[in-house]
Amino acid sequence: MVTITHPHHPLWGQKVPVVGIRRGANPDLIIRLPDGTHAAVAMSATDYEAASVTLPSPAPDPSLLALDGLRQIAQFIERLRQEGRFPSPTS
Repeated sequence: MVTITHPHHPLWGQKVPVVGIRRGANPDLIIRLPDGTHAAVAMSATDYEAASVTLPSPAPDPSLLALDGLRQIAQFIERLRQEGRFPSPTS
């Protein structure tokens, strides 16, 4: 949870849960609004620096490197090569 500290922000003084961070030169926090929707708020408009916020880490997707999926990709690429729609590897 962070508190919105910017005096002109409509949620000023309210505590909101952090669901993510959008990194960059001026990072934003992705917060959950009272109605359940998400919004981006400038990190500088919150007490994030002073708070120790722990973000939930996304669960790894085990299907990303599933052997069966890799085989299907290899077969698909080979089919594209046979049809001349995918470059062949150079020797």
